Formats: sequence, C-alpha cells, structure tokens
Amino acid sequence: MNLHACAILLGGLLLAAAAVPAAGQNLIYGQVRLTLNSTKAAPAGEVTEMRDNASRLGIRGAEDLGGGMAALFGMEMGIEADTGAATVPAYRNSYVGLRGGWGAVALGRLDSANPTGSPLYSQVTAITSFAANDAGATAIGTSMLNARNRTSNAVGYASPKLSGFDFRARYYLRGAVATPDVEDGSKSLDLGLNYADGPLKAGIGFGKDTRPSGLLANEFSGKWQAGARYDFGAIEPYVLAGQDKYQNTALTRRYVNYWIVGAKYSQGAHALVLNLLRRDVQASPSGVRRRHQLAYTYALSKRTELQAFYDRDGVDSSKVNAAIRSVGAGIRHDF
Repeated sequence: MNLHACAILLGGLLLAAAAVPAAGQNLIYGQVRLTLNSTKAAPAGEVTEMRDNASRLGIRGAEDLGGGMAALFGMEMGIEADTGAATVPAYRNSYVGLRGGWGAVALGRLDSANPTGSPLYSQVTAITSFAANDAGATAIGTSMLNARNRTSNAVGYASPKLSGFDFRARYYLRGAVATPDVEDGSKSLDLGLNYADGPLKAGIGFGKDTRPSGLLANEFSGKWQAGARYDFGAIEPYVLAGQDKYQNTALTRRYVNYWIVGAKYSQGAHALVLNLLRRDVQASPSGVRRRHQLAYTYALSKRTELQAFYDRDGVDSSKVNAAIRSVGAGIRHDF
C-alpha cells in the first residue's frame, strides 16, 4: 500500500470515528517522538541525524454489548515523523476483539497495545524501563531481549487478574498464499504469567516457533524469560534474564543467554534510567554483545517530555571495531 492510499484510508477512519454515536467509546490518539542523534561506528565514522522513534497515529474503541461484554477494535498507523512517510507495513496493529468477565480475546495484527497485550514484550515493559524511547538508537526490547511483540495473523488472549496474577497467550499462523514454499505451515506460540501487587512486579514467559522446512534466522525452537521489579519509592531496581534456543551449526550457538540489570530513579518531573545488558552472539560461538545505557527525561506535562540519552552497544566482542556509540536529545509528545 503506498503513502497516498494509506492517507486516504486513515482519513476515512478518522471521519468514521467522528461520526460514531455516543454509545461507542472511541479514541483518536498518537505520539510524536523525535531526537537529534550523534552516532559513531567504525568504519562509517560519526553521523549526526534527526531520528524518528516510533511515532504513530491510531484509533481504538469499544462498544458495550451488555451483560459485561464489550466489542473492541483498533488500527494504529506507524509514521516516520522526520519525513512524513508511512512505515512498512503501514499499520503497527489492526485488530478486533471481545472483552468480558472471562478476560479478553483479539484477532489480527497484534502488539503490546492491543487489549490482550503481548505475552513476551508486555512482560519486558512491565518489569524493565527503556532508555528515553523503545525504538531508534535505544531500542533493546526486540534486539537485546528478543521479546517478540508485533505479529500478524494472530489470536491473543489475556485473563482477568486474580490475586495479583494474570496470564497472556498468543498463537499465530505465519502462512502466506504468496509464498507457500516459505511460510505455509509455520506457527508460533507465546505464553506469559505475570504478577503485580503492591511494590512487586514479576513474570515468566515462554515462546516457541515451528516451521516444517526448518527454522529461519531469529526463529527459536524454544525460549524462556523471567524477571522482577521492586518499587522502593524514588528508585525501582529490576532484573530480567532468559535463554533462546536455535537450530545451530558448527559455527553458531544453539543456546543464547541474555540478561538486563537496571534501575529507574524518579524525583518529581525528573527521571534517570540506567541499563546494563549482555547477550550471547548467536552467529559467533565466542562473541558477546554488551550494552550500557543512561537516559534522562524531564516531564513538562503529563503528555510532553524532554529526553536525553547515551547508549553504547558492543555489538560483537569477537569482532574488531564493532561497537556503536549514540548520544541524543529530543522531545516526546502524546495526544
């Protein structure tokens, strides 16, 4: 879908939302997140650029069906705010679902923003704190931690909370008519058990991919993660660790271990985040990826914050001059 077609479709969605009767609960929302970054990497040298950090525009809503039931829907478009271009694919999520006393179920292209959340990625965002943004130069959720988030052709479920516990599950079919030799028969399953009560948050997650013709790169035959966070007031330390299991060769790893240790310090409008991460390099039996992050944010209001960050990514210790250093500052506004 080209940008013109996306703009027409989105315009129609916005008009439809404005015309919905008062009985429906519908919301137009979004985020604009931009930073000016200086990134240094060998051999490319140093580059200064404006960087979008997952800006988006969406519409979501609910209809009361009676008896404690509600119909849910949502469509969220990704936007490169620095250029005005749409992301590929154009929509970050697009779903329809139901919610009741038994929990919530959703079908479509699902991510952590849908009513059922994301079994692995939502667990990461509940336990850890990202540095400034969850995208761009500071992104760690789907790279360092490999926490699967956005999946197409998916069915998700989220249970109600009971004694502090809740459960999430997602199953999705990666079959595609256009490429049956590659995708047909491929399936994935993600599970997450979470606990949140008072100052303590904790969770354990599991994931698994299957493909009749053999798994592709970054698909895992098994995955687990577990972590916890405790709120002492001004400071909230956390830890999360896991392991991905791959189909390996003599030159690649079968088991990839990873962890993050960090803390968030908050005082009024000010906040500091420090993250230390380590991940085995799957493509290198001796390589280790170490990453350090320090970020500062200042909330001008509930919807607007100033951001600054430093990020050093070791990439692969088995290679010379592989490290990438990024520093940046910018603004985030939610609406």
